Amino acid sequence: MNKQFIQQQEIPLRACLLIGGRSSRMGRPKHLIKGSNGLTWIENSVCLLKPFTQDIVLSGAGDVPDVLSSLTRIPDVPDVQGPLTGILAAMRWNPDSSWLLLACDMPNISPEALKWLLSKRTPDSWGTVPRLKEDGFVEPLLAVYEPQAKEYLEELRSSGCLRISMVARRSKIATPVVPKELCRAWSNINTPDELSLSLAPAAS
Repeated sequence: MNKQFIQQQEIPLRACLLIGGRSSRMGRPKHLIKGSNGLTWIENSVCLLKPFTQDIVLSGAGDVPDVLSSLTRIPDVPDVQGPLTGILAAMRWNPDSSWLLLACDMPNISPEALKWLLSKRTPDSWGTVPRLKEDGFVEPLLAVYEPQAKEYLEELRSSGCLRISMVARRSKIATPVVPKELCRAWSNINTPDELSLSLAPAAS
């Protein structure tokens, strides 16, 4: 077996769940919206992540259900906004881990999507940031960042560029295309109308 592959598998995989958005378009904290099973989106995300990761941390100042009060909260990076502050804070907090980054407004993530994403990690890549189409934009949330990617992310911050998607322009970042049947996992919900549409029964 490839030595680099073995070394990668020995690195802890942790998850950073972003809950710090203002949810201005939704009008209420998205991570506290309840799914059909009665659990909040953040509770569902944590349950989904546990079998795949060694640890889960929360980035952002949002309130969380009491059942999740034991999860580690990491402080934002000063003068940085958006997803970049979350992943950079996580990598500074534990730079020797690989990080699975995702947002609280992605309620359609599935075990199959996580299995696919993690299967696309390669020993020579510094991150796995998928795209939904061959010529489409990358999806920096629900992506994996290896310890080496911290170098790229720190460079983004230093340059003043806060668009985490720019990291995918680096040659060491893999950008596999998501299978069509799994693309729904990368969708987020931002407004009440989008929420209502997501809850509507599928047309027969």
